[in-house]
Amino acid sequence: MNNVKSVAESLPPAKTSGLAIASLVLGICGIFTCGLSAIAGLILGIVGLCAIKKRAEQLKGQALAVAGIIVSAIIIVLIFFTAIMMVLLMPALSGVRTQGKIALSMNNAKQICMAINLYCEDNDGRFPPADIWPAALAPYLGDAKILESPFAPHTGLSYVMNVHLNNRNIRDIKQPHRMVLIFEAPFGGPTAGGRELLIHRPRGRKGHIIGFLDGHVECVRQEMLDKLIWIPGTQPFDIIR
Repeated sequence: MNNVKSVAESLPPAKTSGLAIASLVLGICGIFTCGLSAIAGLILGIVGLCAIKKRAEQLKGQALAVAGIIVSAIIIVLIFFTAIMMVLLMPALSGVRTQGKIALSMNNAKQICMAINLYCEDNDGRFPPADIWPAALAPYLGDAKILESPFAPHTGLSYVMNVHLNNRNIRDIKQPHRMVLIFEAPFGGPTAGGRELLIHRPRGRKGHIIGFLDGHVECVRQEMLDKLIWIPGTQPFDIIR
């Protein structure tokens, strides 16, 4: 009897499993490592729990191992779910950004059209010289960034004046709601030109951003370009009635 008691008293106290502790710590750190450490935490938690059950007299910390497994699993699921949601939402977010740039580009074009009309009012109806219209409109625009495209800031002039309006009088132009005044063209290109300067691929998904003489702005699809008036005194290919 005394021998059994002495043997029991000689056994060292059970130690807390280092694997269980590591599992919980790695699981928590998974928040900051995009779930990578949580994977290791899950594995260590399972291994540690099995070791504790096999060596119950020497190891303790079952609750820590279980907590590490649960925390690691939750972090892995959350990271995985978040990654899937980001993949699904990225096209939508990209579309929102594009729509925002289109709206800003159309607003810029509208301000340029208004500035040209104000210039004409102050200059007996005459349009600004086509080769220097950005400089001529400076007092009416206020911010030169309006002349840049939101799709590629700091790349220079991205709007072109219809060269066929050069030396014309605004009072002589018929159908101003269909007469092209400005349009998007290659970055840093000439200040004025005709339809030949239209970019091949519209920056906006709905079509080419074009400002008209009456001040309104549209996204015009490729198949509708022939319905616009580019040269004063002429008619478009297909008249809209």
